[in-house]
Amino acid sequence: MVEIQCPHCDEDIELEDDVFGLFDCPHCDEEFIWEDDEDVSNEHTTNPSVISGVKIGIGIVGIVLLLSMIFFVWFLLYIRASLDGGFG
Repeated sequence: MVEIQCPHCDEDIELEDDVFGLFDCPHCDEEFIWEDDEDVSNEHTTNPSVISGVKIGIGIVGIVLLLSMIFFVWFLLYIRASLDGGFG
């Protein structure tokens, strides 16, 4: 048996081990859900290597975009200088 508190009235409720789902509180007759702790804790976890890979990919894309912008500005300045008659 596991003892929990009703999320509505905070009264103690005893439930059978390994029983999960929708229940009615015997004290206030409100419905509540009791879930397996392992299922809840694993529900929103993400593999750390996937997160690292995404961060690396975003970093690489950012660097490429920055270098592209620098090259583009340099190219525009070069074109402008050559149209104005030289660099000197």
